[in-house]
Amino acid sequence: MDIKRTREELRKGKTIYDMNLSVGYYARVSTDKDDQLNSLENQQRYFEEMISANKKWKLYRGYIDEGISGTAVKNRSSFLSMIEDATLGRIDLILTKEISRFSRNTVDSIKYTEYLLKQGVIVYFLSDNLNTIQEDAEFRLTMMSSLAQDEVRKLSERVKFGINRMIKDGKLIGGALTGYYKKNGRYEINPSEKPIITYLFEAYASGVKGLKEISLELAKMGYLNSKGKPYSQTTLAKFLTNPRYKGYYTARLTEVEDYKTHKKKKLPKEENVIYKDEKVPMIVSEELWEKANLLYEKRKKAPSRHVLNREEHIKKCKYSCKLFCMECGKVFIRNGGSNRTQNPVWVCKTCKNEGVKKCASPNIRESYLDKMFIDLFTGFIKNRKEYVNLVFNEYKNIISRCSFSLDNKELESKIVKLETLKDKLLDLNIKGMIDDYEFKKRNDKFNLELVNVRKELDSYKEKDIMEEKLENIKKSLCKKLNVRENLPYLVNIMVEKIEVFKVNCDRKHVRLRVCYDFDMVDDNIDLDLSNVCYK
Repeated sequence: MDIKRTREELRKGKTIYDMNLSVGYYARVSTDKDDQLNSLENQQRYFEEMISANKKWKLYRGYIDEGISGTAVKNRSSFLSMIEDATLGRIDLILTKEISRFSRNTVDSIKYTEYLLKQGVIVYFLSDNLNTIQEDAEFRLTMMSSLAQDEVRKLSERVKFGINRMIKDGKLIGGALTGYYKKNGRYEINPSEKPIITYLFEAYASGVKGLKEISLELAKMGYLNSKGKPYSQTTLAKFLTNPRYKGYYTARLTEVEDYKTHKKKKLPKEENVIYKDEKVPMIVSEELWEKANLLYEKRKKAPSRHVLNREEHIKKCKYSCKLFCMECGKVFIRNGGSNRTQNPVWVCKTCKNEGVKKCASPNIRESYLDKMFIDLFTGFIKNRKEYVNLVFNEYKNIISRCSFSLDNKELESKIVKLETLKDKLLDLNIKGMIDDYEFKKRNDKFNLELVNVRKELDSYKEKDIMEEKLENIKKSLCKKLNVRENLPYLVNIMVEKIEVFKVNCDRKHVRLRVCYDFDMVDDNIDLDLSNVCYK
């Protein structure tokens, strides 16, 4: 659509109902409850009847999002399909009931309506009587979208208030849970789903099977999720860590950070509400639950055993499970994403996930740590090449001191001579010049000499092979003792842990206590992160 020409026609008294347009409609409900779905059907019917009643309009298609919030666009697949079709010029006009159905986010409402208008596509909000081709549409849209967004904020606050009241009253929060069904404000065990939970805990606590294998085993037994597919490892992990299965009431484990993004964060343990409750019958014993969860936590901390490029993994993660923050007790994790590929840093997990307010531990560049350990390890194996040469020269002397009566060529010549004598002896026996007894006696003597000569020749060859192997071992060992090239392996073998302290509460000055995996005094190294020097 030519927006400028269309506006001129509208000023002359023409309406969008008088224009030949390809029309689509958008409808959305935020839940999948029956009354909402009925509302959705009514919206669809209304739009299709409205479009078919106008002979100048042609229905392209409808776009429906069921049970999806309007505060974020990224999860609305039909909405995004509509934007794509509009970009490709397949639609001239989009009908929708009201601004809150299109989006409850002010920024998204303005961004997408402006984008569509640039593509020559009008959006008409029927209940609000707002058409984006109108001159004052952007101002009105901003005001009305802000109201819709504020309504979501108020709704979010009402929901939080309601949840807090339910916690105080000890009422169960949430709907159905696999293994249970909810009845009269309490959980009752669902016999058809109970085996999923019991098998999960028993199989996992045995230590033999992981979540992926358990998922496949459950699928073989006929236990699939609501979509008819095997349970994902993420879902099984949520089951495994849910205290309700051991008969506990739980609430306030997570919190929605922002009502617009719906992003959740885990709350600190001291804010969690967890206690034994008769309204939640246990499916597994507390002992089994604890055993499975201890194993789960241990496996989470362990380095991956299924890395495709193990060499690359060792190089990148040489300080994994080694660096510990002495402010909060958590490990440091590597931050080496696309923006830090060439300059990775190690950051405290708490600081990374919850911010500086929770833990103001410093960020340490990997290059600083590398330089520090290269200096340390080089000191450990000082004069290593000289020592290696000394050891290998001693081995060479031992090999050279082995006594041999003849050299290689003489031994080979002697073998040929003995083989010739054996052949002649055989000829004499065939011609009847010596009897069988004499033949056997002399032939055995030649065979014994041959065995001894061949042994001596083999010894010469072994000597050559040993000297060659010794040189290869020497080269290999010298290479392994190259600290810079083998730093990841040396850190893995020699270092037990590295404790990170702040000096005088300053994030730019830290002290690292290096604890070794052998009988060695701990090293304390001060790092000045402001100008990268060691003290």
